[in-house]
Order: sequence, then structure tokens, then C-alpha cells
Amino acid sequence: MNGDRTLLMNAGAFACVVAMLGIANLVCRFVLHTDVVFLMPWLVAATGLYFFLPALMLWLITGRPSGS
Repeated sequence: MNGDRTLLMNAGAFACVVAMLGIANLVCRFVLHTDVVFLMPWLVAATGLYFFLPALMLWLITGRPSGS
């Protein structure tokens, strides 16, 4: 379910995806002249749920966030 990712790996991947979302926001704003700021909170929340909800569920069920 979590692909044997540790909590630190999930946090690192989350940080990378949020950085890419920020770069995409800058490209949209300054290159494409499109404002997508209203989407950013939803995208960051969805990214957080994608990376941390499975780990939280495994932590509650098995006692370990990686499920092993």
C-alpha cells in the first residue's frame, strides 16, 4: 500500500513535488501569463494526502508507517 516507503522518504518526495508545483506556478504566471494560484492549496493538500494518508493508515493498523 505504501510501497515500503519510510516516513522520511514520503516527506522528501512530498517536498520535491511541492517544489515542482511552485516552479510550475512560476512558469504559468510569468511565461503563460495565467494565474493558477487558486489551485495551489488544493494541489498541495492532494499531494499531502497521497503521500501521508497511506502511511498514517498503515501506522494505525500495523503500528509501523512502512507496514513491515
